Amino acid sequence: MRVLVTGIRGLVGHHTYLACAEHTRWEIIGTGRTPLQNPPYSYHPADLTRPDEVATLIRWAKPDAVAHIAAMTLVDACQENPPLCWKNNVTATQNLIDALATYAPKAHLVFVSTDFVFDGFTPREYCYKENDLPAPLSVYGASKLAAEWLVRQYPGPWAIARTSLVYGTAPYLTRDNIYLRIRQALLSGRDYALFTDQWRTPTWAHDLAEGIRLILDKAADGIFHIAGPEIESPYTFGQKIAQVLGVTPELIRPLTAEDFRQIAPRPPHSSLSIQKAQALLGYSPHETVDAIRAIHGRSA
Repeated sequence: MRVLVTGIRGLVGHHTYLACAEHTRWEIIGTGRTPLQNPPYSYHPADLTRPDEVATLIRWAKPDAVAHIAAMTLVDACQENPPLCWKNNVTATQNLIDALATYAPKAHLVFVSTDFVFDGFTPREYCYKENDLPAPLSVYGASKLAAEWLVRQYPGPWAIARTSLVYGTAPYLTRDNIYLRIRQALLSGRDYALFTDQWRTPTWAHDLAEGIRLILDKAADGIFHIAGPEIESPYTFGQKIAQVLGVTPELIRPLTAEDFRQIAPRPPHSSLSIQKAQALLGYSPHETVDAIRAIHGRSA
């Protein structure tokens, strides 16, 4: 099977390549916005916001499946520039769907989405299920929900993988993530303030990639929540990083939405239920401390 991975140079794209390369004999094909020298996979640069470049990409790749990971994911930047967000998250997805419908209509399309399609006004112990009603608060969440609806109109087989607060390490990264920011601060002996009143199911990029691989391997369709197994606030997540690094957890300072107002509104509680993915895919993500230990061990 020929699998095209968009955004393969990013955190999730890199881990998706590794997961597929380790467990399958699939031919992995990657794309990103800029050229890449000597990649370990076939690679074709393309700007997904340009229909002509996407059509050329799909004609070249001839994919049997596509993992569409590339996106604008900086939530505050999306809020400050909605047209750019819409261009990268919605228009790009439409361009990909149009090209697939024309040149590879049987390709299995797997689209990576977000817990931010929900408003988060639920009890803290509740985890959103796949059929719960979306109600995004931010431009970013709205753009991903709009892209989801486009994917649902795709005439070929499709799946949507929603995830939450993805973290980890990878080469070529052009931006950081919550794990990298906290680790850098703690190893420098600096304190770091994190929200105590936002709740997520943090997801190791390795686990998300494995969930994507399982969807592809089983040719699964529909919506799946592919996230971590534990509900955490950024504050408790940071304390667990401190625990693994062996530094004092007092360097992690509590912060609330009243103390610091972010540019884009965030759902107060957007944890995802992974029961469907566990039952139908055999998805089995690492607990938070185990994931952090694995990352730290690889980067030590």
